[in-house]
Amino acid sequence: MRIILEEYNGQLTIIRSEGTSRTLVIPAVINDMPIIAIGENAFTRKGLTLVTIPDTVVEIGDGAFSYNELTTLVIGDSVETIGRSAFAYNRLNDLTLGEGLRTIGVGAFANNELVDIDIPDSVINIEAYAFFLNRLNTLVIPNNVVSIGEGAFSSNRILNLVLGSNVEVIGDGAFFNNRLNRITIPESLYALGRRVFESPLTRRRRTEPPIDFMLETGEVIYTTANNFDTYYATTGRRPGNYIFSPEGWVFQE
Repeated sequence: MRIILEEYNGQLTIIRSEGTSRTLVIPAVINDMPIIAIGENAFTRKGLTLVTIPDTVVEIGDGAFSYNELTTLVIGDSVETIGRSAFAYNRLNDLTLGEGLRTIGVGAFANNELVDIDIPDSVINIEAYAFFLNRLNTLVIPNNVVSIGEGAFSSNRILNLVLGSNVEVIGDGAFFNNRLNRITIPESLYALGRRVFESPLTRRRRTEPPIDFMLETGEVIYTTANNFDTYYATTGRRPGNYIFSPEGWVFQE
Protein backbone atom coordinates (compact mmCIF):
# COMPACT_ATOMS: atom_id res chain seq x y z
CA MET A 1 0.00 0.00 0.00
CA ARG A 2 1.28 3.44 -0.89
CA ILE A 3 0.53 6.44 1.29
CA ILE A 4 0.35 10.01 0.02
CA LEU A 5 1.58 12.72 2.38
CA GLU A 6 1.21 16.45 2.77
CA GLU A 7 3.83 18.50 4.59
CA TYR A 8 3.25 21.66 6.61
CA ASN A 9 5.80 23.31 8.91
CA GLY A 10 7.90 20.18 9.04
CA GLN A 11 5.00 17.90 9.98
CA LEU A 12 3.19 15.35 7.85
CA THR A 13 -0.44 14.41 7.27
CA ILE A 14 -1.53 11.29 5.40
CA ILE A 15 -4.09 12.54 2.90
CA ARG A 16 -4.84 9.32 1.01
CA SER A 17 -3.59 5.86 0.19
CA GLU A 18 -3.40 3.71 -2.93
CA GLY A 19 -3.90 -0.02 -3.16
CA THR A 20 -5.18 -2.44 -0.53
CA SER A 21 -3.55 -4.38 2.28
CA ARG A 22 -4.48 -6.69 5.16
CA THR A 23 -2.03 -5.06 7.57
CA LEU A 24 -0.69 -1.54 7.90
CA VAL A 25 2.15 -0.14 10.02
CA ILE A 26 2.17 3.64 9.78
CA PRO A 27 5.68 5.01 10.33
CA ALA A 28 6.20 7.65 12.99
CA VAL A 29 8.74 9.66 11.00
CA ILE A 30 9.56 10.08 7.32
CA ASN A 31 12.55 12.15 6.24
CA ASP A 32 12.95 13.42 9.81
CA MET A 33 9.36 14.75 9.81
CA PRO A 34 6.73 13.25 12.15
CA ILE A 35 3.35 12.04 10.91
CA ILE A 36 0.90 13.92 13.14
CA ALA A 37 -2.45 13.40 11.38
CA ILE A 38 -4.38 10.88 9.33
CA GLY A 39 -6.63 12.67 6.90
CA GLU A 40 -10.25 12.26 5.90
CA ASN A 41 -11.02 8.84 4.34
CA ALA A 42 -7.29 8.12 4.02
CA PHE A 43 -7.69 4.36 4.49
CA THR A 44 -11.37 3.73 3.95
CA ARG A 45 -12.32 0.47 2.20
CA LYS A 46 -8.78 -0.91 2.04
CA GLY A 47 -9.48 -4.41 3.40
CA LEU A 48 -7.44 -3.77 6.56
CA THR A 49 -7.53 -6.30 9.38
CA LEU A 50 -4.68 -4.82 11.46
CA VAL A 51 -3.30 -1.30 11.76
CA THR A 52 -0.54 0.20 13.92
CA ILE A 53 -0.83 3.94 14.58
CA PRO A 54 2.36 5.65 15.80
CA ASP A 55 2.52 7.76 18.93
CA THR A 56 3.26 10.86 16.87
CA VAL A 57 -0.33 11.02 15.55
CA VAL A 58 -2.49 13.68 17.23
CA GLU A 59 -5.60 13.62 15.03
CA ILE A 60 -7.45 10.89 13.16
CA GLY A 61 -9.73 12.41 10.53
CA ASP A 62 -13.29 11.71 9.41
CA GLY A 63 -13.78 8.24 7.94
CA ALA A 64 -10.04 7.54 8.10
CA PHE A 65 -10.38 3.76 8.65
CA SER A 66 -14.07 3.19 7.98
CA TYR A 67 -15.38 0.16 6.13
CA ASN A 68 -12.48 -2.17 6.85
CA GLU A 69 -12.24 -5.45 8.79
CA LEU A 70 -10.33 -4.32 11.87
CA THR A 71 -10.86 -6.46 14.97
CA THR A 72 -8.22 -5.08 17.35
CA LEU A 73 -7.07 -1.49 17.69
CA VAL A 74 -4.69 0.39 19.98
CA ILE A 75 -4.76 4.19 19.86
CA GLY A 76 -1.74 5.90 21.40
CA ASP A 77 -1.71 8.52 24.12
CA SER A 78 -0.86 11.34 21.71
CA VAL A 79 -4.19 11.15 19.84
CA GLU A 80 -6.50 13.95 20.98
CA THR A 81 -9.31 13.80 18.42
CA ILE A 82 -10.98 10.93 16.59
CA GLY A 83 -13.12 12.23 13.75
CA ARG A 84 -16.56 11.42 12.39
CA SER A 85 -16.99 7.73 11.47
CA ALA A 86 -13.21 7.25 11.73
CA PHE A 87 -13.51 3.53 12.58
CA ALA A 88 -17.14 2.90 11.71
CA TYR A 89 -18.18 -0.31 9.97
CA ASN A 90 -15.36 -2.55 11.12
CA ARG A 91 -15.36 -5.66 13.33
CA LEU A 92 -13.72 -4.21 16.41
CA ASN A 93 -14.03 -6.32 19.54
CA ASP A 94 -10.88 -5.12 21.30
CA LEU A 95 -10.23 -1.38 21.58
CA THR A 96 -7.68 0.54 23.62
CA LEU A 97 -8.06 4.31 23.74
CA GLY A 98 -5.09 6.50 24.67
CA GLU A 99 -4.88 8.71 27.75
CA GLY A 100 -4.61 11.90 25.70
CA LEU A 101 -7.94 11.53 23.93
CA ARG A 102 -10.34 14.45 24.38
CA THR A 103 -13.03 14.12 21.70
CA ILE A 104 -14.66 11.01 20.25
CA GLY A 105 -16.37 12.17 17.07
CA VAL A 106 -19.78 11.49 15.56
CA GLY A 107 -20.16 7.78 14.81
CA ALA A 108 -16.44 7.20 15.40
CA PHE A 109 -16.89 3.55 16.42
CA ALA A 110 -20.40 2.89 15.16
CA ASN A 111 -21.31 -0.52 13.74
CA ASN A 112 -18.63 -2.62 15.41
CA GLU A 113 -18.64 -5.56 17.86
CA LEU A 114 -17.34 -3.97 21.06
CA VAL A 115 -18.43 -5.68 24.28
CA ASP A 116 -16.38 -3.62 26.73
CA ILE A 117 -14.83 -0.19 26.47
CA ASP A 118 -12.57 1.68 28.87
CA ILE A 119 -13.05 5.37 28.16
CA PRO A 120 -9.99 7.26 29.42
CA ASP A 121 -10.32 10.04 31.99
CA SER A 122 -9.01 12.57 29.47
CA VAL A 123 -12.19 12.42 27.33
CA ILE A 124 -14.42 15.51 27.53
CA ASN A 125 -16.88 15.08 24.65
CA ILE A 126 -18.53 11.94 23.28
CA GLU A 127 -20.38 13.00 20.17
CA ALA A 128 -23.55 11.67 18.54
CA TYR A 129 -23.71 7.95 17.69
CA ALA A 130 -20.06 7.47 18.70
CA PHE A 131 -20.65 3.86 19.81
CA PHE A 132 -23.96 3.18 18.09
CA LEU A 133 -24.72 -0.48 17.33
CA ASN A 134 -22.11 -2.38 19.27
CA ARG A 135 -22.46 -5.02 22.01
CA LEU A 136 -21.52 -3.04 25.13
CA ASN A 137 -22.99 -4.46 28.34
CA THR A 138 -21.54 -2.34 31.17
CA LEU A 139 -20.52 1.28 30.85
CA VAL A 140 -18.79 3.79 33.09
CA ILE A 141 -18.58 7.36 31.81
CA PRO A 142 -15.49 8.97 33.37
CA ASN A 143 -15.69 12.13 35.45
CA ASN A 144 -14.21 14.56 32.93
CA VAL A 145 -16.88 13.89 30.29
CA VAL A 146 -19.14 16.94 29.97
CA SER A 147 -21.40 16.05 27.04
CA ILE A 148 -22.81 12.88 25.53
CA GLY A 149 -24.36 13.32 22.11
CA GLU A 150 -27.58 12.07 20.56
CA GLY A 151 -27.70 8.30 20.21
CA ALA A 152 -24.07 8.00 21.40
CA PHE A 153 -24.52 4.54 22.97
CA SER A 154 -27.84 3.54 21.43
CA SER A 155 -28.53 -0.03 20.27
CA ASN A 156 -26.12 -1.82 22.58
CA ARG A 157 -26.77 -4.30 25.42
CA ILE A 158 -25.98 -2.06 28.39
CA LEU A 159 -27.38 -3.27 31.70
CA ASN A 160 -25.56 -1.03 34.19
CA LEU A 161 -24.65 2.58 33.54
CA VAL A 162 -22.67 5.02 35.67
CA LEU A 163 -22.48 8.62 34.53
CA GLY A 164 -19.42 10.62 35.57
CA SER A 165 -19.68 13.40 38.12
CA ASN A 166 -19.33 16.22 35.58
CA VAL A 167 -21.75 15.18 32.85
CA GLU A 168 -23.87 18.23 32.03
CA VAL A 169 -25.66 17.38 28.78
CA ILE A 170 -27.10 14.11 27.44
CA GLY A 171 -28.63 14.22 23.98
CA ASP A 172 -31.83 12.61 22.70
CA GLY A 173 -31.76 8.81 22.75
CA ALA A 174 -28.15 8.67 23.94
CA PHE A 175 -28.76 5.25 25.56
CA PHE A 176 -31.86 4.28 23.58
CA ASN A 177 -32.45 0.58 22.89
CA ASN A 178 -30.35 -1.00 25.62
CA ARG A 179 -31.25 -3.25 28.59
CA LEU A 180 -30.80 -0.77 31.41
CA ASN A 181 -31.97 -1.61 34.90
CA ARG A 182 -29.78 0.78 36.88
CA ILE A 183 -28.77 4.38 36.26
CA THR A 184 -26.68 6.72 38.40
CA ILE A 185 -27.40 10.42 37.78
CA PRO A 186 -24.79 13.03 38.81
CA GLU A 187 -25.60 16.43 40.32
CA SER A 188 -23.95 18.13 37.34
CA LEU A 189 -26.63 17.06 34.84
CA TYR A 190 -28.81 19.97 33.70
CA ALA A 191 -29.92 19.02 30.19
CA LEU A 192 -31.50 15.61 29.56
CA GLY A 193 -32.81 14.88 26.08
CA ARG A 194 -35.89 12.92 25.10
CA ARG A 195 -36.17 9.12 25.24
CA VAL A 196 -32.61 8.97 26.50
CA PHE A 197 -32.96 5.64 28.32
CA GLU A 198 -35.95 4.14 26.57
CA SER A 199 -35.64 0.55 25.36
CA PRO A 200 -37.72 -2.31 23.96
CA LEU A 201 -37.54 -3.93 27.41
CA THR A 202 -38.96 -0.78 29.00
CA ARG A 203 -41.74 -0.62 26.44
CA ARG A 204 -42.75 -4.24 27.01
CA ARG A 205 -42.98 -3.65 30.76
CA ARG A 206 -45.11 -0.54 30.61
CA THR A 207 -48.46 -0.86 32.28
CA GLU A 208 -49.84 2.54 31.42
CA PRO A 209 -51.00 3.79 28.03
CA PRO A 210 -48.84 6.28 26.14
CA ILE A 211 -49.39 9.98 26.72
CA ASP A 212 -48.67 12.74 24.23
CA PHE A 213 -47.26 15.92 25.69
CA MET A 214 -47.49 19.00 23.49
CA LEU A 215 -45.01 21.83 23.83
CA GLU A 216 -45.88 25.47 23.25
CA THR A 217 -44.23 25.12 19.85
CA GLY A 218 -46.80 22.47 18.93
CA GLU A 219 -44.27 19.64 19.05
CA VAL A 220 -45.65 16.35 20.41
CA ILE A 221 -43.48 14.30 22.74
CA TYR A 222 -44.41 10.64 23.10
CA THR A 223 -43.88 9.26 26.59
CA THR A 224 -45.60 7.38 29.42
CA ALA A 225 -45.70 7.70 33.18
CA ASN A 226 -43.09 4.95 33.34
CA ASN A 227 -40.79 6.74 30.92
CA PHE A 228 -37.62 7.68 32.77
CA ASP A 229 -37.43 11.19 31.31
CA THR A 230 -40.84 11.95 32.77
CA TYR A 231 -40.17 10.25 36.10
CA TYR A 232 -36.87 12.08 36.48
CA ALA A 233 -38.68 15.39 36.14
CA THR A 234 -41.27 14.42 38.78
CA THR A 235 -38.50 13.72 41.31
CA GLY A 236 -37.26 17.27 40.99
CA ARG A 237 -34.40 16.01 38.82
CA ARG A 238 -32.57 14.64 41.83
CA PRO A 239 -29.12 13.12 41.46
CA GLY A 240 -28.70 9.58 42.72
CA ASN A 241 -29.54 5.99 41.81
CA TYR A 242 -32.59 4.94 39.80
CA ILE A 243 -33.67 1.33 39.35
CA PHE A 244 -36.19 -0.02 36.89
CA SER A 245 -38.71 -2.33 38.58
CA PRO A 246 -41.86 -4.04 37.28
CA GLU A 247 -43.74 -1.02 38.63
CA GLY A 248 -41.51 1.41 36.76
CA TRP A 249 -38.56 3.57 37.69
CA VAL A 250 -37.81 3.94 41.41
CA PHE A 251 -35.49 6.51 43.00
CA GLN A 252 -33.21 5.21 45.73
CA GLU A 253 -32.12 7.60 48.47
